[in-house]
Amino acid sequence: MRPDSPHYYPGTLGNKPIAVQFHAGSHYVALRLLSGYLPEEKLKLVHYGSPQFRFEALMNGDVEAAALMEPWITLAEKLGCRPVCEGHYLGAENASDNMDEATFAAINRAVVKAVDLINADKRQYLHYLIDEPRFASVAAKYGSITPEDFHLSRIRYSYNTPYSDEIVEDTYHWMVRWGLLDGAACSAELVDNRLAEPVPADD
Repeated sequence: MRPDSPHYYPGTLGNKPIAVQFHAGSHYVALRLLSGYLPEEKLKLVHYGSPQFRFEALMNGDVEAAALMEPWITLAEKLGCRPVCEGHYLGAENASDNMDEATFAAINRAVVKAVDLINADKRQYLHYLIDEPRFASVAAKYGSITPEDFHLSRIRYSYNTPYSDEIVEDTYHWMVRWGLLDGAACSAELVDNRLAEPVPADD
């Protein structure tokens, strides 16, 4: 929320425009967070696309709130904005059908090593978020941020693990209920864990 916003609690955001990117993480997380406070008919999620456009819509007053991720959250907080709810979602490594298992296993080993390095000293790697060109060009207009501005507990990296059958089923039914997925689709056809086996860090 902007510093001048009267909202301190998710339950007051009924019928207020909230910037997300439809059919992406910000959309799904916003639905999961806000549906615990507001009925479906009062959720007014608006598609603004990438984090940059959601951040700018918030700062310009075009929306009342925005679903943001790092480093945009840190920039917004440095400008006096405040979060009213926070969630975390799990990313995944995806591979096309024609990628061989050896290549995908190598990618997973690299991810495991990266997770270990980042978690050992998070601030050392935050410059990759800050220096990302699309972020840096916008942040410069607002005074930018430094690694010291981040709340490290919000920066979370974990190893790749397969989705359990229960998670797949629960997510599938949730998406169908919200009209995000055609109920004619089968959950077993949407997720294939054959190549997503955990890879030991010492391989």
